[in-house]
Amino acid sequence: QGVQKKENTLRASVALQQQAAMAKSTNHTAHNQSYKNHRNGIKKPFALKKGQRRALKGMDPKFLRNLRFAKKHNGKGRESEE
Repeated sequence: QGVQKKENTLRASVALQQQAAMAKSTNHTAHNQSYKNHRNGIKKPFALKKGQRRALKGMDPKFLRNLRFAKKHNGKGRESEE
C-alpha cells in the first residue's frame, strides 16, 4: 500500500505541474474586427421604398400587441369626441 500511495501522489503532482504549465487563452478580443467591418464600408440601412413596410416578424410580442390596440383605438378619445 505504501508503494501505491507514492505512485498516486507522484501522478497527482505531475498532473498539477502539467496544468500549471498550460498557457491561458483569451476569452475575447476585438482585434481585426474594425478592419473587417471597413473592408466593404459601413453602410447606412437602406430606406424602404414607397408602399413598403418594415417587417414585424421577430419583434417583441408584448410591444406588437400594444401596437395593435394603439392602431385600433387611434383617434378615439376625449379630444376626438368634441
